[in-house]
Amino acid sequence: MTWEQRKLRDEAIEILAGGDINKEKTVENGKYPIYANALTNDGIVGYYDDYYRVTAPAVTVTGRGEVGYAKARMTHFTPVVRLLAVCSNHDCYFLENAINNHKVVVESTGVPQLTVPQLSSYNIFFPANGKEEVRIGKYFHTLDNLITLHQRL
Repeated sequence: MTWEQRKLRDEAIEILAGGDINKEKTVENGKYPIYANALTNDGIVGYYDDYYRVTAPAVTVTGRGEVGYAKARMTHFTPVVRLLAVCSNHDCYFLENAINNHKVVVESTGVPQLTVPQLSSYNIFFPANGKEEVRIGKYFHTLDNLITLHQRL
């Protein structure tokens, strides 16, 4: 099967950076998660009951600290601080794996940071067949779940 290399910006519906938390609207257990750069607690820093900024499915990518870590999100959510979000018509699990296997080049000497323009310029290889992309995404998602399960034992 043939694969095509494309810029992420050309394949995304939208790539955006998180903003500020509206602390007045946050709740401890709500319907829509608020995700930050944290890798602990799945990145959840709170919830909103009646608001979200990104429609699922989408992929979040850490933009500061441990930069470049992608995670498929299957629930509507709001990214905050320097968390980036990629909305596309591609399979989220495939895109998560493709981004996680992309070498991150940090361009600053200060705090490592990944910006929307940098992420947008990623060259990603996509299979020409969408069904193959879904199968690959499902395979890697299942493999990640098995690894996580075995790490807990």
